[in-house]
Amino acid sequence: MVDNNTLFGGMLTHLGAAKKTNCDALGIPWEPRYILIGDANGTDPVPDPSQTRLINQVYRAQLNQLSVSAIDPNVLVAEVVLPPEVGGWWMRELALEDKDGVFSAIANLAPSYKPLLAQGSGRNQVVRMHIITSGTANVQLKIDPSVVLATRDYVDRSVNAHTAFTKVSSSRALTHQEMGFVLIDASAGARNVQLPAADAAMGRRNIIVHRKDNSIHRLVISAKGKDKLKFHTHLNPAGYPFLVLMGAGDWWHLRSDGAGSWWPIGRCDSTTLGRPVFETTTLFSPGGYGAMNGQLLKRDEWPWLWDHAQQSMMLYPENFKYMDGAWKYGDYKSTFRLPEVRGEFFRVLDDGRLIDQSSLKGISKAGSPIITKINGALLVSIGMTLEGGDFPKGTTVVSITETELTASNPSQTDGPGEWRVVGRVAGSWTPDNMRRHTHSVSFGSGKGERIALLPASSVTNGSAQLDHLVGKPNSPLFISEVGEEESRPRNIAYPARIKLI
Repeated sequence: MVDNNTLFGGMLTHLGAAKKTNCDALGIPWEPRYILIGDANGTDPVPDPSQTRLINQVYRAQLNQLSVSAIDPNVLVAEVVLPPEVGGWWMRELALEDKDGVFSAIANLAPSYKPLLAQGSGRNQVVRMHIITSGTANVQLKIDPSVVLATRDYVDRSVNAHTAFTKVSSSRALTHQEMGFVLIDASAGARNVQLPAADAAMGRRNIIVHRKDNSIHRLVISAKGKDKLKFHTHLNPAGYPFLVLMGAGDWWHLRSDGAGSWWPIGRCDSTTLGRPVFETTTLFSPGGYGAMNGQLLKRDEWPWLWDHAQQSMMLYPENFKYMDGAWKYGDYKSTFRLPEVRGEFFRVLDDGRLIDQSSLKGISKAGSPIITKINGALLVSIGMTLEGGDFPKGTTVVSITETELTASNPSQTDGPGEWRVVGRVAGSWTPDNMRRHTHSVSFGSGKGERIALLPASSVTNGSAQLDHLVGKPNSPLFISEVGEEESRPRNIAYPARIKLI
């Protein structure tokens, strides 16, 4: 009966020792291949090196792993993983069989029951057999991966053993052997690190490119030849020839498909391209952020961002002064301009709710949908509602240029006119203004001449002409303000950033 005095372990059988000695003499590897499991017919077996079989074998499986003990170099550790659908028996004895069917080692183990999945307690179970030998230098394991389960420990060690760690501080091309983790330092200057060809020889491999420094130098990760990096494919299905790493800690995890493309598996910051954010730091966070300061960028250095600007329906000429919150064409050749939002309030776009309104002046012609010589086009965009006495109800803007507007219906009259446009252009700005309102002022009583405190010629929205019968000699001749600006609420200023990649 098993108790606290029972010893468990294993050793080579006489057949196994002879086979290993012969292999050592011939200089060929000894190849254990299978593990045998038995229940010993319910007894408590004691291993015997003269055994040629188990007392009662219940299972035979290919080894998952064969290694040398980290504690004793003369101890072999054989391992097998039993899946949930295997079991329904006790385990009390183990044996090792080599590739030629030689009964090579024998061991006992503490009784353990392996349940079946159908019993409601299915599980993967790892069985390890420790075998004392005279030497482990010439032992080899060959397995068929299609019939073997791997333990998590085995997978982790295998991955670590085959994952390269490469440090790069200069511009150069990576090799197939450097696939793994690549740490790049661009503190000394701009760098371009080229990925290996994503061809059939490469196959499906992973690489993580990680930026170490926080300098302002540009760090480019480029594909080789005609290969492409398949990011932001909603803008360009073909992908792009390179990407950039921005800030210390920025990283991309890429996978080659063996057919000319690198696909992103993960990255430091996956915030949507072009999205504005507020920061609680004046520094730039890693992952691809820039200031929303109207900066000019080169189109060939930011091709994905230029594609985004072109498809945004928020791209305008440089002279559209009311569109600072939108993208600009730059020099129309090689540059484009970021939105400029410094010092501005943000507002949610009207987007068809019909709250924002502006006016448009121009010349219409009866029977024609075109308004020429327009003034106010900067705040008009396609789809906005156009209201006026000479256009039918429901008329909308079909197209717009700097000097001409085309409506969805023809005008009913000729000549100059003014129309109301309902809505707001995305990216446009408007100045502060005060709605019409009144002030009540009490001066008390007095007699004297009537004096205008505000000349009638200067009356505008938000102000009113005030007359008062001024008493002599001490009545006031003006009204002074108390407090802060009437049209500007209290606010907090945060740095605005925009996602550049």
